Amino acid sequence: MARFQRLTRDDLTKFTRDELLPRLEAEQQYWARKEKRGLSAVDRQARKEFSDLVHAVINPSELADSMAETTAWLKGERTSDSTYFKEKPDPHQR
Repeated sequence: MARFQRLTRDDLTKFTRDELLPRLEAEQQYWARKEKRGLSAVDRQARKEFSDLVHAVINPSELADSMAETTAWLKGERTSDSTYFKEKPDPHQR
C-alpha cells in the first residue's frame, strides 16, 4: 500500500472536495495512530494544521448552503444539483 502524502494548503487549490476526501480519511487515520503513541509539540502543531485543512475542505456553512441547493433540486425547484463536491475548497478563490 502506498504511503499517503500529508495535505497542504496548496492542495486546496489543486483538488476538488471529491478528490480530497480520501486523502482526508487517510491522514485522519495517520493522526489517530500517532495520537495513541503521544504527540510532540511539532506533531501537535501539524495536527492543528490538518484540522484547519479539514475545516477548509468541509466548510460547514458552505456545506449547509449546498444541502439546501440539493434539496431544492430534489424537489424540482432547481434545474441542477449543487457543485459543492466538484469545487476546489480554496477560500481565497471566492
